[in-house]
Amino acid sequence: MRDPPHLEGLNPEQREAVLHTEGPLLILAGAGSGKTRVLTRRVAHLVHLGVPPESILAVTFTNKAADEMRRRVQALVGESARWIHVSTFHSACARFLRRDAEILGYRPHFAIYDDEDTLRLLTQIVKELGIDPKRHPPRGFRALVDQAKNHMQGPEEATRPGGVAHDRSPGMRFAEVFRRYEAMLRISNALDFNDLVNRMVELLEMHDAIREAYQRRFRYLLVDEYQDTNHAQYRLVKALAEGTRNVAVVGDDDQSIYSFRGADVRNILDFEKDFPDARVVRLEQNYRSTGHILRAASALVHHNRDRKEKTLWTDAPDGYRVVLRVARDEEEEAERVVREIARQMREGRKAEAFAVFYRINAASRPVESALRKAAIPYVVVGGRKFYERREVRDMVAFLRLVVNPYDDMAFLRVVNVPARGIGTATLTRLHAQADREGGGLLHTARRFADTQSRAALAVGRFVAIVDRLTQAAQDHDPGQLVLQAAETSGYLGALRAEETPDAQGRIENILSLARDGADAAAEVGEEASPLAALERLLERATLVGQDSEIPDGGAVTLMTVHLAKGLEYPVVFVVGLNDGGFPHVRARETRAALEEERRLAYVAITRARERLYLSRPLRRRVPGSGMWSAVAPSPFLWELPPEAIEAPERSGFLPGAGIRPGPGRFSGFGYPDLGNADPPAVPRPLRTVRRSIEVEDPDLFRPGLQVRHRVHGIGTILDLEGRGPLMRLRVRFPRSGTRLLRLKEAHLEIVEEEE
Repeated sequence: MRDPPHLEGLNPEQREAVLHTEGPLLILAGAGSGKTRVLTRRVAHLVHLGVPPESILAVTFTNKAADEMRRRVQALVGESARWIHVSTFHSACARFLRRDAEILGYRPHFAIYDDEDTLRLLTQIVKELGIDPKRHPPRGFRALVDQAKNHMQGPEEATRPGGVAHDRSPGMRFAEVFRRYEAMLRISNALDFNDLVNRMVELLEMHDAIREAYQRRFRYLLVDEYQDTNHAQYRLVKALAEGTRNVAVVGDDDQSIYSFRGADVRNILDFEKDFPDARVVRLEQNYRSTGHILRAASALVHHNRDRKEKTLWTDAPDGYRVVLRVARDEEEEAERVVREIARQMREGRKAEAFAVFYRINAASRPVESALRKAAIPYVVVGGRKFYERREVRDMVAFLRLVVNPYDDMAFLRVVNVPARGIGTATLTRLHAQADREGGGLLHTARRFADTQSRAALAVGRFVAIVDRLTQAAQDHDPGQLVLQAAETSGYLGALRAEETPDAQGRIENILSLARDGADAAAEVGEEASPLAALERLLERATLVGQDSEIPDGGAVTLMTVHLAKGLEYPVVFVVGLNDGGFPHVRARETRAALEEERRLAYVAITRARERLYLSRPLRRRVPGSGMWSAVAPSPFLWELPPEAIEAPERSGFLPGAGIRPGPGRFSGFGYPDLGNADPPAVPRPLRTVRRSIEVEDPDLFRPGLQVRHRVHGIGTILDLEGRGPLMRLRVRFPRSGTRLLRLKEAHLEIVEEEE
């Protein structure tokens, strides 16, 4: 007998997941294994069995995913799909709450505050409570409120030991702000984004009759991307599923990468504890990538302890090996990526076939620059292009005022950034005075600052900042000027005080702009004036914004790995695979953090269908200076299987060469094995490379290089013998003559000359 359409084309594991309709079900869906197909076919099968469509609830995380699921279900079951509840967590809860809002003390037509609404309200509260917004910015409060609500913690719980704000609450008066924030939401009959799920959980857990009514209404519950659920969403699923226990969750613990948003990988890892009778189905056949790419991904993620065992496989050919590349620095790394893209485009690939992934947004700058030089169109996903980012444009505005004090647009952009008490009324007075007396706003502001008023003091402080920068521009290169503008304006201080990942990313963008300033100085040469270098930087920043629209032929995609989840490309480049970059330096803090970084790398690898390139720089320039700091390779590169890897002979990589984590250590990289190590010290900008780099990266050493030995002092490498950690170096020391030293035991430091 022929299968109904919704069962056609399923592999045995997919079919098992679709047909198991009664009781709890955990579907461990590896990358590219067809999880959306299984979810939608399962819904269609329930309808085929006679389950009323209105008793099926399927939830996911994004509107795009919900729309795709809804479209596929409709194609399978037809008109009855309109009665099936397919929605995001937040949309479903908003709809449910409007029916029962009065039980919780809200009117049905409550407002829903987005991030900007929340920030405005917190800004108002901080001002009312007399809290210094420079020391404790409202964005920092918003981040902490978000964390607290992700964990379903109120003001008291969040500030007790174990709460998300326990170590930061006394100085910033967080509990007081949080209580006031919640009170203001009540007064405004408003819920913020997190409240939609949290209040629904509160409703279900506190009112038995309501909970039982929802359990009777939704007899079948399906949850997509279960590994991304936070504590509140976990409790919501549990409350709804306790009735019939017909709950099917689909997810991949190996792709749990959103802990910074509150996602808890334990939810999927502990599903069988919550539902001991659960059926577990593993979807391991991959329909996306070639054999070599999958071998690399599986070998990497198998180093994680906290995971459900599964191994991806494919019927596809092995294809090309994964290419490892080493570059001198980030600029050369980007140039090599773009040269390879250009080569393949000449052979017939279109620009949209390529994607470049990086760990943080700031890492896009050298890739963007190389793509522009090669006239290859590109698009930055999830963020603006480098010179269009707010913090970059703010710093550029300060520099524009230095070059042209009549630039009123630059003046208006930064006169009150960060906030220094110059409001709309003051700006209106400045405009009127400038119209009467002539001259630009900066000149008017200088005259206005001499008057006796509170506003005049604030304006005077801004004018003083611009004057100091103008003076500094006479003998400082643009890179140093960027850093001085960021510091003296209070911009960096405000970002540091936020203590959020977003603020850290914006700081890194400012540091990248400082590096661009140093590059501009190098371009014009030592003979040119600092002002000429500054004009070169501003010219670059301005003209980049005038690039033409993306042509019909498409564009190369640039994005962080976090944004790449769920996507796929024929050719993928992952850049910046150095220790402290990817994995991020914060990964040293706990084993859980390191394992999430490894999952992030796994996600990056499994986005590639046909070709995968992994690269890293040997060194990075210290922003705002001419000095370089060597960087070790990412520890993840040592975990790749040699049979799937293609690496240059002297790449410094020995993938799979017996270097594996052992008790209490991690491949010699100083990462914690048990999660109890102290956080790492912030590296300082030195002329010498950090110790122990030589053991992990023998490729840094070459004849002619100067090194420092703790006994013999500074010497020069004459030649090298052998390879890898067993390499021996012949070094001439002025004080003790020529010595033959084993690299692993010599504890050498490279003496890096200033450029």
